Amino acid sequence: MNKKVDAAVLALKDEMVNAISELIKIPSVQGEPEEGAPFGVEVRKALEKALELGKELGFEVKNVDNYAGHVQYGNAGRLFGVLGHLDVVPEGTGWSVEPYGGIVKNGYIYGRGAIDDKGPTIAALYALKAIKDAGIEPGNRIRIIFGTNEESGWGGINYYLQKEEIPEMSVTPDAAFTLIYAEKGIVNYRFSKEAGENKEGFEIVELEGGEASNMVAADARVVMKGDLDKLLALLEIFKPKNKATISWEKGADALAIHVKGVSAHGSKPEAGVNAISALLDFLSNLELSKTRLQEFVEKVSSKIGYETDGNSLGIAGRDKITGPLSVNFGTLRYDGEKIEGVINIRYPVFFNEKRIKAQIEEALGGLKIEREHHHDPLYVSPDSELVKLLINVYEKVTGEKAQLHTIGGGTYARAVPNAVAFGPLFPGREETEHQPDERVLVDDLVMMARIYAQLFHRILTKW
Repeated sequence: MNKKVDAAVLALKDEMVNAISELIKIPSVQGEPEEGAPFGVEVRKALEKALELGKELGFEVKNVDNYAGHVQYGNAGRLFGVLGHLDVVPEGTGWSVEPYGGIVKNGYIYGRGAIDDKGPTIAALYALKAIKDAGIEPGNRIRIIFGTNEESGWGGINYYLQKEEIPEMSVTPDAAFTLIYAEKGIVNYRFSKEAGENKEGFEIVELEGGEASNMVAADARVVMKGDLDKLLALLEIFKPKNKATISWEKGADALAIHVKGVSAHGSKPEAGVNAISALLDFLSNLELSKTRLQEFVEKVSSKIGYETDGNSLGIAGRDKITGPLSVNFGTLRYDGEKIEGVINIRYPVFFNEKRIKAQIEEALGGLKIEREHHHDPLYVSPDSELVKLLINVYEKVTGEKAQLHTIGGGTYARAVPNAVAFGPLFPGREETEHQPDERVLVDDLVMMARIYAQLFHRILTKW
């Protein structure tokens, strides 16, 4: 281990923490596209802020049409990439601190993006700064690449890779240590149906649930008209089959029902409590005033419902490398004319997406099915040059035995050839991404920067 580089990382700790806190203060959830801001103004601000920081630290920077950008050290030789992202999922509810405050307390940095993925990306940038401060002459090139819509489609990184050189080898600080050598396939399906003709029954005035396909829906809400006394009586005896809680507010001619669940990352739907599932369960037992709306509710409740394994859809299964398929019911919307939902599926490495789609079309017959945001699975051999290099660096810096993992989450590792996720979550740490009070230990970010700095030293001097 290069001790001069390591000392340079430690000297940058306070500056790094402040930079991460400032970046968290930008609420970079994807917004409406505008001229010069393909993923919304706030995402553009986050990109500009990161590139400005890179320039202040003395690096060459490039903004690629506000779709993405990079910081580079070195002007010749082989290109190594670090792919991070600056966008975040919506903050949701249930926070004990300001979601975009960048607050540091009890040894943690709190805020949306603290660990997914602003904190780790900036930690990698400061690892590169430590290399520069230590006077390491670059024999190769390292780029810290800033993506902008990783959470909602990858348009930014795909645009960037069409315009810029693709790294020969890459990592992304967007999962766990030691490293992730396989990632499940990821695909969203949107299913919808027109509301249909009027009939006798309860009228749904408003209906919505969930904030993003890759988050377990923590909230769902419906406003209904009809025999309110009967509706209240049914609510009193209804028991969700998960741990969701239900509250309601009675107005002059309508009843507003709110279902509260628990958010979790969409790759681990079993870790959350889905409010949409509980709400559909309740609605499926009612006579509704629209024929096809009722058909949608009954079919979706019976074929998806509370399940997170796809059993009733006919797609449940597993492989020996990445484990079981999972299904997250992410969002549900009704506008008075059409109802539509989105599920997020993580499927094992050796499964086939076309067969999954065909089976879903069969199970949800009568609904319009559209595929969205598909990413093929990732597999990098544990015997590869990249994996062996990362294991060696990790073990030398930490003194711990390396652990190789597979995940259901999706990272930028699958955006380029020869790449894996490398950090930032250390073994035994709580997973808080996509959840209220997202946070990361400052000491863990420092350790990550120390690991990355030694990796960069190897890449720049011995690769």
